[in-house]
Amino acid sequence: MRSILSYKIHTVRSIPRFLAPPSLLLLGAVLHPVSSLPGAEVSAALPLQNAGPAAKTLFTALSPEESGINFVNPIDTTHPLKRIYLGAFACGGIGVGDLNGDGRPDLFLTGGSPENRVYLQTEEPLRFIDATAQSGIKATGTWSSGPTLVDIDADGDLDVHVCNYDAPNHLWINDGEGKFTEKAEAYGLAISDASLMATFCDYDLDGDLDCFLLTRDFKRAGGRPKEHPVELVSNKWRIKPGFEKYYDIVTRAGGKQVYINAGRQDILLRNEGPDARGQTRFSDVSASAGISGRDRGNSVTWWDFDNDGLPDIYVGNDFKDADRLYRNNGNGTFTDVIRQAAPHTPWFSMGADIADLDGDGRTDLLVADMAGTNHYRSKTTMGEITSIRPFLLSAVPRQYMHNVLYLNNGVGKLADGAFQAGLANSDWTWAVKLQDFDLNGHVDAYFTNGVSRSFNNSDDQRSASDYIGQTEWDYYESHPPRKEENLAFANRGNLNFENVSKSWGLDHLGMSYSAATGDLDGDGDVELIVASLDESVRVYRNNTPASSQRASIRLEGAAGNRLGLGANVWVQSGGRLQRQVVQPATGFLSSNQPKLHFGLGDETQIEHITVKWQRGHVQRIENLSAGQTYLIKEPSTQPPRWARPARKPTRYAPINSPSLRSIAHRETPHDDFSKQPLLPYKHSQLGPGMAWSDLDGDGDADCYLSGGAGYPGVLSINDGNGLLRNTKNPEFTRHAEREDLGAIFFDANSDGTNDLYVVSGGVECPAGSPQLRDRLYLNDGKGQFTHAPNALPDLRDSGGCVVGADYDRDGDIDLFIGGRVVPGAYPATPQSRLLRNDSKGPAPKFSDQTASVDGLGQAGLVSSALWSDANGDGWVDLLVCCEWGPVKIFLNRKGKLVESTAGSGLTTYLGWWKGIAASDLDGDGDLDYVVSNQGTNTPYKASKEKPELLFYGDFDGSGKKRIVEAKFEGKTCYPRRGFSCSSGAMPALRNRLKTFENFARSTLGDLYGDVLSGSLRLEANTLESCILLNNGNARFSVTKLPRAAQFSPSQGVLLSDLDGDGLTDCVLAQNFFGAQPEIGLLDSGLSVFLHGRGSGRFLAAGPDKSGIRVAGAATALTTADLNLDGRPELAFAVNNSPVMFFSELPVSNQSHKLFEVRLRGKPGNLFSVGARITLSSLTTSQSQTSEITAGSGYLGQSEAARWFGLGPAAPETPISVTVRWPDGSSTTTRTVARDRKVLIQQP
Repeated sequence: MRSILSYKIHTVRSIPRFLAPPSLLLLGAVLHPVSSLPGAEVSAALPLQNAGPAAKTLFTALSPEESGINFVNPIDTTHPLKRIYLGAFACGGIGVGDLNGDGRPDLFLTGGSPENRVYLQTEEPLRFIDATAQSGIKATGTWSSGPTLVDIDADGDLDVHVCNYDAPNHLWINDGEGKFTEKAEAYGLAISDASLMATFCDYDLDGDLDCFLLTRDFKRAGGRPKEHPVELVSNKWRIKPGFEKYYDIVTRAGGKQVYINAGRQDILLRNEGPDARGQTRFSDVSASAGISGRDRGNSVTWWDFDNDGLPDIYVGNDFKDADRLYRNNGNGTFTDVIRQAAPHTPWFSMGADIADLDGDGRTDLLVADMAGTNHYRSKTTMGEITSIRPFLLSAVPRQYMHNVLYLNNGVGKLADGAFQAGLANSDWTWAVKLQDFDLNGHVDAYFTNGVSRSFNNSDDQRSASDYIGQTEWDYYESHPPRKEENLAFANRGNLNFENVSKSWGLDHLGMSYSAATGDLDGDGDVELIVASLDESVRVYRNNTPASSQRASIRLEGAAGNRLGLGANVWVQSGGRLQRQVVQPATGFLSSNQPKLHFGLGDETQIEHITVKWQRGHVQRIENLSAGQTYLIKEPSTQPPRWARPARKPTRYAPINSPSLRSIAHRETPHDDFSKQPLLPYKHSQLGPGMAWSDLDGDGDADCYLSGGAGYPGVLSINDGNGLLRNTKNPEFTRHAEREDLGAIFFDANSDGTNDLYVVSGGVECPAGSPQLRDRLYLNDGKGQFTHAPNALPDLRDSGGCVVGADYDRDGDIDLFIGGRVVPGAYPATPQSRLLRNDSKGPAPKFSDQTASVDGLGQAGLVSSALWSDANGDGWVDLLVCCEWGPVKIFLNRKGKLVESTAGSGLTTYLGWWKGIAASDLDGDGDLDYVVSNQGTNTPYKASKEKPELLFYGDFDGSGKKRIVEAKFEGKTCYPRRGFSCSSGAMPALRNRLKTFENFARSTLGDLYGDVLSGSLRLEANTLESCILLNNGNARFSVTKLPRAAQFSPSQGVLLSDLDGDGLTDCVLAQNFFGAQPEIGLLDSGLSVFLHGRGSGRFLAAGPDKSGIRVAGAATALTTADLNLDGRPELAFAVNNSPVMFFSELPVSNQSHKLFEVRLRGKPGNLFSVGARITLSSLTTSQSQTSEITAGSGYLGQSEAARWFGLGPAAPETPISVTVRWPDGSSTTTRTVARDRKVLIQQP
């Protein structure tokens, strides 16, 4: 093993006082230069101090007497700037770092009314002295906010940049021994504005540090002027001179211009390096770099969101000011891509921090908001929905009042996982700190909470006119403070966070604003330093026991970036890879210790440390011990030139064909809430459906996409090369007013051609309207369709899905149509239908046989259904997915359907089931199922102990039935909707309760009393998308799909072996945009590919690997081999958008091959719908079984072919295909892998 002595050693400038003379041997460590970096360098390993004694809680708050810190930011009601206690400037900030060069972290504290302070740590750990007088930090009389500790002159010590309100910012240059001189003017940084926080990074990769200055807003003394501060000049409105710093004119929807309280423009300052006199200067390049807009900022974070090696900028803005995500273009400019990259943002963005929270090796971003953590806080701060609804429906991207956890999925398209992680609500939060506080290898989260006054009390809302002649603070000054508990969440892995605020000793009740982190006592765990209004800054000692292994890493960068800002560090230990970024200025008005701390759990060894410096150097060190601080120095060689990383190959890629993009669904806006104000979601946005079949007899798949109300369905004919041509059909146009949902092709009249059945649904017309009649269109064999008005009974249900099979074995296709909703009366049970095909000649005829099956007509709110032989007896059974109920099963007893849910094992799993598909997932020969559901990444949470509830009844004596959603908090049941929504629908509530406060304190029983017991009550206790594993007799065990499958509501579901390894894969179509406005767009999914692993197990592939990225509200998910190359394309129907098509890239299928099976049935059942196919091959670990269906997933019908994986099969590998036909007979066909496909004729 090679000694580190063979490499250049770099010692620490100052050895901390608690370290014995260290050995500079990294025994057994080997450094591997990367990217041909000669002479790559590593320095020293310094042992960490021993951890302190065990304690009752993870953290212990030190009193001012113990810490020596007695710095208080008071609410000084005599201060001339007291008006800015209203917001982010209220409480100053915290900087942590070694200010005097003795190796111990010190503190720099800023204040509003008090002067800034320097606290140096003494030789006694965690004991500080006020050294402000000796430091040269002078009293300036300014109101300061964020301090940033940075080595701005690259001399090896920490300088301090301080932001000030309406006064020049300060730059305190350190002489190396803790003596400071103010030089902001000389550096070009003496900017006077509403400066909140500065953060530094080498954005242009020239080796020195540039600066982004976050600004907020000015509060005008005396409040709003009596006269409007606007004037008309040359027929254009402008702000009057002298008022520009406070107000701006914006154009609202409809072209109306209004003046508003405005923020300030953020400033990007480029480091120009030393001038002729050797003085470093910064210049304002905001305009040329693309930094623009007047916003009220609360946080700014350097974050490489698109993983290209360039630091991008996320700016969290308050109120209606949109957050900004400035993508670094690599040429000194930035582009705001927040609309393209983020599904939505917080409404009132507060502090933010970056870390790898889901353990995938990429850096995520958590941005805080002010959402209440309990029912009371939530319902007293929601406000009047009538006033905020227009904004909720129009902001781009949408803004919602909850924390947003942007998970970096490697493709530059972010996803919000806050609800799934349990981090969406944290009360009135200011700071976010992401650190591995308990050293178990998972990054935890800490939030500071509280505010000087309760400015968002819904019972005390005021308009802008109320502040003419007085500031907001003038009004609220006499109000009590709003104290809230700080919160801590332990990361238990797999994006599962647990509230540990109390058990960790961090549930302080107060008005806490800034928080910073650092290892103050040198033992390798991280202390917290928290600034709160009206009390002393508090230090929390971390008591993590010595048994928890750890390592710390400090970087020494080259040239002008001595702290290594922007560098990425990976540590692998025990097979787990962790990643951190050197970026101290995160959270809220804080600068953390510029040192990285990694928790290793029980692991005593580090397999390797990898450092990627901001300018591109990469270093890797292997075989290291825990319990050390490692000092690593950047190589002095020329770094590689930056180039945008090449895209890694994916399994699928979108097909960018104009002909395919023309296949699009269009939606006519409809206000579902006008008739039912308390609907959970809209029923006018449930489509489209999509169906495939060969319509013109040329051997390739053609397509029908159902149309929204006001638009005809789209029929597209395949030209044989994978290009589809939209055709016009007068029959479709004549029915354009109808809302198409499910659609399937089948031979309705046994003439050998595929006809089309289309379900009419939605709520755009009243119940019983002729517009709700379903339609059957007959095919002339050339793809031209004619309506057959007399083929169907005159049924006027608002349906959803349609699925077909020969359930009575008479040789033709019968139909089940699921009732979806009763227009204007959700959740009343709609009528589902069983239509038997009684056709005897060219004129088709169907009869309603629903009454012959007990429980089928009133099956529930049906989302989807599937004909499938669940019990293996050769007769197709019917599985029905319902909202507010179980997946129901009707077994086929030789042509008679009998409800058998009670014996299926599914009765207790009550969900919002949406789609269903079948395949043999565990290789035992029977059919298993995957059912899609709401997922776990929405505000809705359900369990068997605490289900989601919905009541429907006359709750106010008005004679109108209303919806009441309910949830549990602890053991108490509360209404889910707020006072404004509820009383808007039921005015008697407002007359009785009067206030938001009274509503918030009322339980569900308090509000609605005995009426509840007489109302319809529905329940959901399972929101996860699930696997139903079949024991062979239609009795199931239920397991959850992986976390990625729960990330957004899923509709379409597809089961097929797509990667050719012989195991069934799963694809889910995700997102839903029709939820009620307070919930907003459920848009965190991109749809997901799940690799089958056998035995009913799946492993999620991210979009960076699968290539599947569908950001819209995807519905039907289908397959069709568009270009007849033997591999199916994926087609995602998307509400109000073009269909998205994906083809498999050639590089992804070189080792594993697919085998295509097609069946040729008889007239009436051309493709042998209901047939079961089992393929066996010597090269796969298990047999594969699938079925031919007419309708599967959610509102979808794939092409009637099935693909099976052969793995790495040799050409002569024997293959057997056994088909059990719809009539119960069986055949076996033998072939070899070389053939790649087989067409089997039914005997």
